[in-house]
Amino acid sequence: MLAPILALFLFAAHPGHDGGLEEVPTQTALEHAAWMEGRWVGTGMGGDVEEVWSPAQGGQMVGHLTYARDGKVIFYELMLLRPSEGALEMLVKHFDGDFTAWEEKDEWIRFAPETTDPGVLLFKGLTIFHDAGRMDATVRMKQADGSVKDVLFQLERAE
Repeated sequence: MLAPILALFLFAAHPGHDGGLEEVPTQTALEHAAWMEGRWVGTGMGGDVEEVWSPAQGGQMVGHLTYARDGKVIFYELMLLRPSEGALEMLVKHFDGDFTAWEEKDEWIRFAPETTDPGVLLFKGLTIFHDAGRMDATVRMKQADGSVKDVLFQLERAE
């Protein structure tokens, strides 16, 4: 069951490895993502989603996502936002509900940077919009039949 879900994410991004974090001269791109700090809840892919982002520290932001269906955790994501090429890139690691890793130890899914503006984060295969306490994330996913579909996750800021 997990292999098809992982395949969905692999279309939009690719695994990568980097020996270290590169220093970017400006924090502007990361400042454009500061609105993500905190807890978000919503839906996507027919299930419930909870996403939590910590404030930026050391030039990057860390978040985690829980995806559940019918009260059962299906998978988790550990996410890292960091400046790259004048915008932001997102690195993602997936885990089953029992915390079995999907990606190898030295690999992750990388959403390459495109554009970063206040309220809009654009990556190759992922778009995140923010408006009045809402976050909409659209992920381009390859389906089991080989077709490509944009999948929307809609979240609201939790109190």
